[in-house]
Amino acid sequence: MNYYLDFDNTLYETSKLTARMLEKIANFVLEKSENVGEEIFNEVTQNFNSTTGNIFLYAESIAAKYNLDKDEIKLHIKNIIDNGEDMVFEDAKRFLERLKSNGHKIILLTYVPDEKNKDYQNEKIIGSGLKEYFDKIIITSEYKFTIDLDYKNGIFIDDDPRDLLGLYEKNPIKVIRIRKKNNKRSKIDIENKDILEYESFDDIEI
Repeated sequence: MNYYLDFDNTLYETSKLTARMLEKIANFVLEKSENVGEEIFNEVTQNFNSTTGNIFLYAESIAAKYNLDKDEIKLHIKNIIDNGEDMVFEDAKRFLERLKSNGHKIILLTYVPDEKNKDYQNEKIIGSGLKEYFDKIIITSEYKFTIDLDYKNGIFIDDDPRDLLGLYEKNPIKVIRIRKKNNKRSKIDIENKDILEYESFDDIEI
C-alpha cells in the first residue's frame, strides 16, 4: 500500500521548532547587543510568520537591524534544525516503523507556500532523523491535491483541513486526519465524516 504522509504538525512538531529558533534569535540579540528587556524579546519572537516566512532570511534581518553577525546567528539556527529528533512525535515514529515492517511504501508529501523555502524544508526533514523511513520525498509549492499523483491508490495522512478536503475529492483509498491537541489547525472542525480523525497514530490500524 502507498501511504502519503504530511510532515509539519503531523509527524513533526513544527510549532515547537519555530518557538525554539525564535527564542534563540532573541537571546542572541540580548546577549550580543546593548538592547535588553522584554520588549526586544517580544519583538523578535512575535514578528515572524511561520507559515510563509523563511527563518534564515528573518534571522538575517534581525542581525542587520541590531548590527550583529548574520553568519553566527544563522549557525545557531541551523544547529537547532539539524538536531530536531526531539521534535518528532513519538507515536508518529512508531507508526512509520509499523508501516516499514509491514512492507508498505511510505511517501512524504509536504507543502511549502514558497519555492525559496524548499531547502529549509529539506533541512528540517534531514534533521528530524526520519528521512530513512521514506521511499520517496515530495516537497511541493503546489497544493497537494493538484499535482501528478496516483491518488486513487493511496492513503493520505495530514493535519490541514484544506489539504484533507482537497485530497478526499481525488477519491483515494482513505484520508486520515491527525488532530493533535496543540495544533492550531485542530481547532477547525471538518464536517466530512468519511475523513477519519485520530489524535494518536497508535490508534490507526494498518
